[in-house]
Amino acid sequence: MLVNTSFINTKHDRIYFMILLAFFACVKDEPLPQPDIIVPRTVAKLPDIIYESSGIHVSAPNIIWTHNDSGHTNDLFQIDTTGQLVRTLRVANATNIDWEDLAVDNQRRVYINDAGNNNNNRRDLVIYRIPDPDNISGDVVMAERIDFVFEDQTEFPPPPSYRNYCIEAIIWKDDSIFMFTKDRSNPITGYTKMYAVPAIPGEHVAVLLDSLFVDNENHPARITAADYNPNTGEMVLLTRTGILSFTDYPGNRFFDGKIIDYQFSHLIGQVEAIAFVDNRRIFITSEGSSSMAGNLYEVILP
Repeated sequence: MLVNTSFINTKHDRIYFMILLAFFACVKDEPLPQPDIIVPRTVAKLPDIIYESSGIHVSAPNIIWTHNDSGHTNDLFQIDTTGQLVRTLRVANATNIDWEDLAVDNQRRVYINDAGNNNNNRRDLVIYRIPDPDNISGDVVMAERIDFVFEDQTEFPPPPSYRNYCIEAIIWKDDSIFMFTKDRSNPITGYTKMYAVPAIPGEHVAVLLDSLFVDNENHPARITAADYNPNTGEMVLLTRTGILSFTDYPGNRFFDGKIIDYQFSHLIGQVEAIAFVDNRRIFITSEGSSSMAGNLYEVILP
């Protein structure tokens, strides 16, 4: 791949040229395969209090944990598949700056991603870890913190064309948290970058592992959620227009495996959360507004 170097005139330019070289060293820019069509089914309307659902964890077929987006309370909400609010769990020592996505490990501990970063200027990125919420008897829990910085970010914010540090999608696998960026660059590059940090409380540097070209338009290119199925090894990424599925990959190099592009038969709003129910069934939630909550959807992968 050829890289234009005519812009390198200052120290600032040299820094971003080095970032650019590191980015393209691991980028996947082959076109995605032709999409398969999947049909979302509306399961239920979400409770009014959860009108900006942006992460879900399905702990049982009829037990769903979710939370609101930025600026809301530091609460997790348990709902059922009829859309009824069952209970509320407050994370006492956390603040919801921009909660985006949930992940769960092999001990059923839940990771709450507070790394939404629309303006790419945050210096307080954190993932909270709590015990299995199904086993918490009260309505308050204390969280452990996984604080991190990106190894390749040097300015807050960077120039518009480099703004790809917003994390709305995380998974847990092999004692690590893998994070996938929602591309906020302008003009949009269409790539998602994959970072990793240890799933251990403390201060960490998020290491850039890989990148994938998704699309060159905002809605199909921007990754809004992720999930991992430990039974099959399938990893999925959500966009406004569909789901990307990754299987048969070596180690943790998801983008080197088999990729299936599933496109929704029709758009279902601002979808920002995804979770496996079983090996083929997936739940998705959409954001609504203060006057009307979003929906819980189901899709069946072929």
